[in-house]
Amino acid sequence: MELNATAWFMPQDNVSTRILIPEQDQEREEEEEVLTLSYQLLTSLLLGALILCAIFGNACVVAVIALERNLQNVANYLIGSLAVTDLMVSVLVLPMAALYQVLNRWTLGQVPCDIFISLDVLCCTSSILHLCAIALDRYWAITEPIDYMKKRTPRRAAVLISTTWLVGFSISVPPMLIMRSQPNSVRNPAECKIRQDLWYTIYSTFGAFYIPLTLMLVLYGRIFRAARFRIRRTVRKSEKKKKVSDSSPAAVARSPALFHHRAAGHFAAAACGDVLPQGKSWRSGSSVKPRPCVNGAVKHVEDGESLEIIEVHQGNSRSNLPLPNNCSSTPLFQTRHENKATEAKRKVALARERKAVKTLGIIMGTFIFCWLPFFSVALVMPFCQSACHMPRWLHDVINWLGYSNSLLNPIIYAYFNKDFQSAFKKILKCHYCAP
Repeated sequence: MELNATAWFMPQDNVSTRILIPEQDQEREEEEEVLTLSYQLLTSLLLGALILCAIFGNACVVAVIALERNLQNVANYLIGSLAVTDLMVSVLVLPMAALYQVLNRWTLGQVPCDIFISLDVLCCTSSILHLCAIALDRYWAITEPIDYMKKRTPRRAAVLISTTWLVGFSISVPPMLIMRSQPNSVRNPAECKIRQDLWYTIYSTFGAFYIPLTLMLVLYGRIFRAARFRIRRTVRKSEKKKKVSDSSPAAVARSPALFHHRAAGHFAAAACGDVLPQGKSWRSGSSVKPRPCVNGAVKHVEDGESLEIIEVHQGNSRSNLPLPNNCSSTPLFQTRHENKATEAKRKVALARERKAVKTLGIIMGTFIFCWLPFFSVALVMPFCQSACHMPRWLHDVINWLGYSNSLLNPIIYAYFNKDFQSAFKKILKCHYCAP
């Protein structure tokens, strides 16, 4: 027999009734209280750690740029403004969001709810748009390095920063107007969420995420192509210089034994750095005395004539004199060294290209991973209403995944930078502290 979850009525002497709470219901309530307390404690610890780390990380970025003169340039001003925006998210938005998450209901009232939603939309949108501003600045810097260096001024950075905040205000103000136009009786006082108006949903999601996402993909795609072109062009130039130096007369004269073929069939033979007169060969009594040499085989082409370096072995070669037994360092080693240097440059270029791919992948991958789930849900849910069902826990995870981007931004844009790393070490060592 199943017990009623609310009460159990037992007649007594047909005169009165007494409501008895079953022991099973009491145990169930106690278990729920323990689970609720455990959930609140664990959630408080996790979200509290996230908030404190976000505050500390972004505050360090702001402090480093303010204290270190070497970091005070336009590119870092944008990173510093991003850190200020994420610091506002961490201080003004995340504590109220954490309280709402832990208690599982809104307890601060109507006006704080309106302020919370407006600050949430404003700061998060501005943070995302700052990423666009940084991408735009990097795109101009790498595609127009000479012209943009003249235009890359603090005033231009101020314009970009102001634009991000203006767009953020244009997206965050409408919710206030929409909520104020709705009667208070319609809203649940235990909930604090933005109105899911269809037109505003399209406007806000595209303005705050989808358009910036498209712009960042285009910009970073072009940045990667431009960087790869520059890297490979540098390698080609170094290889071209090497070929020119190898095919120069000086390089030919310093080569090991060679045969200089001409179209007429005549040839001039030389050995190890001395070019013999045409028609003469290196024989006994020759006026030209060869210098010590080493083995090697290389080919050069110059002015339509074929210069072929043949491999020389110790011992007799037909009627020619034996080659000297002693070998010394000759420009052949220099040629091999140049080959190794060129190969090293090629490897460095490939490493730089891989690093560029890795860096851009981290930037875009983190941004998409944090915000795409949130804005996908925000765009779809108002259109399907009750037809779409999402578990509460999944909704909370997606929501805080977007907030965590404010923690990851200083790591990606600042801590990976070697200049920032050295400045952070100075802060930890209290280098900037007053004596």
